[in-house]
Amino acid sequence: MKKVIKNKLLFSEKDIQQIERLGLDLNAVEKQLAMYRHGSNYLELKRPCTVSDGIFSCTSAQKKRWISFYEKESRKYQLIKFVPASGAASRMFAEWFLALESGGFDSPALNQSFLRNFKNYPFYALIKQNKSASEFIEQNNIENLMDYVLTAKGLNFGWLPKALIPFHLYDAEEARTALEEHLIEAAQYIRGADDVCYLHFTIAQENKKEVTEKLKAAQSRYESLFRIKYKISLSVQSPSTNILAVDESNLPLRDAGGRLVFRPGGHGSLLANLQNLDADFIFIKNIDNIAPEHLLKKIIPYKKMLGGLAIHLQKEIFASLHQLESEKISVSQIEKIMAFCQDKLNIVFSRSFGRQSQKEKIKILFCLLNRPLRICGVVRNKKEPGGGPFWVNENDGTQTLQIVEGGHVDKSKPDQVAVWSRSEYFNPVDMVCGIKNYKGEKFDLSDYVDKDAYLISRKNEKGRRIKALEVPGLWNGGMAYWNTVLVKLPIIVFNPVKTVNDLLRPEHLIP
Repeated sequence: MKKVIKNKLLFSEKDIQQIERLGLDLNAVEKQLAMYRHGSNYLELKRPCTVSDGIFSCTSAQKKRWISFYEKESRKYQLIKFVPASGAASRMFAEWFLALESGGFDSPALNQSFLRNFKNYPFYALIKQNKSASEFIEQNNIENLMDYVLTAKGLNFGWLPKALIPFHLYDAEEARTALEEHLIEAAQYIRGADDVCYLHFTIAQENKKEVTEKLKAAQSRYESLFRIKYKISLSVQSPSTNILAVDESNLPLRDAGGRLVFRPGGHGSLLANLQNLDADFIFIKNIDNIAPEHLLKKIIPYKKMLGGLAIHLQKEIFASLHQLESEKISVSQIEKIMAFCQDKLNIVFSRSFGRQSQKEKIKILFCLLNRPLRICGVVRNKKEPGGGPFWVNENDGTQTLQIVEGGHVDKSKPDQVAVWSRSEYFNPVDMVCGIKNYKGEKFDLSDYVDKDAYLISRKNEKGRRIKALEVPGLWNGGMAYWNTVLVKLPIIVFNPVKTVNDLLRPEHLIP
């Protein structure tokens, strides 16, 4: 009864109607408020992962074997590429928006540097095609030039999704968007027995029309080029995954009209989109981590290597599960499965495991193996923003492999800061996932989430200090209790575009 009264004090009937229209209820919102009041939880880092201690480094011979295995076996499975692509390009152009507000950069030197580099951006050709915009370049008119690029007066890049921003200029007539580059990459390793390439993009609802139009325009061209048939699906993040924003006193935030302010719950909310896919293996890659076509001959072999390893390990896992179901399983077979869990899947058993009966050991092994599988590429850390691989202490005295974000580290503890700072590897979000069990049934992915691994960040929104809650990240706490294998990859596979200036990096320029 107290809970109902408390909710009624906080929320009016109009609030409740707004909450219900999102697909939420008062209990869900109250849980969000309880998380704000509790504050962020921290993981307890044991040590950073290194090669031979959580990270597998393939030899040249092993790489060739997994590639060959993938090319031989992959067409027997339903494959799909999953690309989170709902991010807006506004953050990518944040520095330009600030410059636009002030009429230019901080100094004449920065202005000149901007103008010198401008012709190297992949969208330069689009600007030159417009007479007025060309004149802005000739006049060194940075303010009007940025206005043309960022707003609806011109290209409107500041309000488009990152998927529709030109990333690479091949010639004066062809500037390919990130979306198109993902189609080209997928065609070279996501190919079924019927030469169909399946892709799924998560997008923002407001961009659905533009993305659909771009795909329609590009699809037939690349189908002809690669002799393939695309099957492309789109989904949006469900409004029911939105999170109530609060002020610094943890009270619900309201807009100028008195309506509650809800914000997207972060990429962890896309777990439901992943759950809805029907595929044996899902390759996950971010929209902004994509290279031009001439680099793919170096990158695609590593995609196939990860895929080959995923297929092989899943076969071994399924075979072990069938053995564990058998009434005739021997002690030596149990010990072999234990070794496989430790050596190949990085599973750490509790200290009490050795004292368990054979029946109990079988039950524990079955539970540990019957989980979703993820093969994660990691690269050398070059101080890019994002998480890295660590051994994390669990409450039962075991350790698990996790991709940890900085927000999950208690920076007030010197020992934790020391472990965090020793990490040599980074998670570029290059993954292969298996979300079906040994019977071909989909796992309920929500069963394998560390629900305490949410994040609370402080933001400034229109002059107000607010708190924003993010649910456990898709490849962080959202996959905390999946079986995880980390594989070292070369830096060539990681070509992020977080800011517009990243497009000037050598790897994004066409020779």
